[in-house]
Amino acid sequence: MSDVKKKLLIFLVVLPTIALFGLPLFAENKPGYKSESAENSLAASGTSQTPAYPSMPEPGKKIPIGNDYYFIYGFDKKPKLGTLIMKVQIYTAGGKKDTSLKVKADSDMPSMKGAHETGDRIFTLSKKGDYLLPVNIVMPGDWEIRLTIIKEGKVIFRGRYNFDV
Repeated sequence: MSDVKKKLLIFLVVLPTIALFGLPLFAENKPGYKSESAENSLAASGTSQTPAYPSMPEPGKKIPIGNDYYFIYGFDKKPKLGTLIMKVQIYTAGGKKDTSLKVKADSDMPSMKGAHETGDRIFTLSKKGDYLLPVNIVMPGDWEIRLTIIKEGKVIFRGRYNFDV
């Protein structure tokens, strides 16, 4: 078989087969891995940046949300293994309870990032106007709850609370 025919065979048969079956790409001599330079370029472009969640004060303290609102959060019991209920109460600057906002949270163990992550879960509004969310603590260790408060589709607050069980 001539060199031209071999090249044509490779072009017509082998390359489409690779594309069709999605064989893993090679990065830094490791099959199936994304190169660090690719990850760094994504981070530099801002497409994979995660939002910052500043540390919140201990439960029971007033936490301002701009000039228009403040909130107080807490738990139904001291955090321990099992299910605890996180409660958030939101007030206007004048001290009137407000239930027009959307509140969501994500919990995880920072030392085991992603192993017990719940993903964003929306709080349920109680009849008393409290935002409630069950949080499952499945093992002892360090835990983090990331809280997000949204008004009219825009995030107006982000914060995190870290605790040990």
